[in-house]
Amino acid sequence: MSAEMNIYEIGPTQEIMLNEKYDNYSFHNYGFQKSTSKNMNKLWSYFHSTENYPEYYLGVAKKVAICKCPITEKEEWFNGERCLSIENPEKGSTITVTVKIKTRTYTRDFIFMGWAKNPVHEWRMKKGSTFQLEQKFVDGLFPEDKRYLKITM
Repeated sequence: MSAEMNIYEIGPTQEIMLNEKYDNYSFHNYGFQKSTSKNMNKLWSYFHSTENYPEYYLGVAKKVAICKCPITEKEEWFNGERCLSIENPEKGSTITVTVKIKTRTYTRDFIFMGWAKNPVHEWRMKKGSTFQLEQKFVDGLFPEDKRYLKITM
C-alpha cells in the first residue's frame, strides 16, 4: 500500500527528477515539442516518465498539511479539507489521512508537521492521483504553459 500512497509528487524539499533524454522537449499527444520554460520541461519529463498527465485543474488548496510517514520518514503533502481526519491537528500529533484514487480508498497514519505556507495548486491526474505544485514553481511557467495546465487565476 505504501507505493500507492506516493501520490503527491512534489513537496518543498523534493524536486522533479529530470530525464536527460527529454530535458529540452515537451511531450504532447502528438509527439515532442520544444518548450521555452525550464519548469515546464521538468513537468513534461516527469509526466512522460510516469505516463500520467494532468486531467483536471482542481485549483489552489486552502490548507495543505505537511506530514511525515512514521515508517519511512518521507515527507508527503495532503489537502487538509479532503484528506485529514481532524480539522486542526497539533504539530507532532498522529493523524489519519484518507485518500480516494478512482474507486479505491486508502487510509494511513502520519505525523503532522505543519501547514504549507505558500499556495499550492492541485490537479487530478489521468491515473486518479492528485498532483501538487507550489506557487513559486507555477510562477516560473509561461502563460502558454499555464494555459495547457488549465490554470485560471
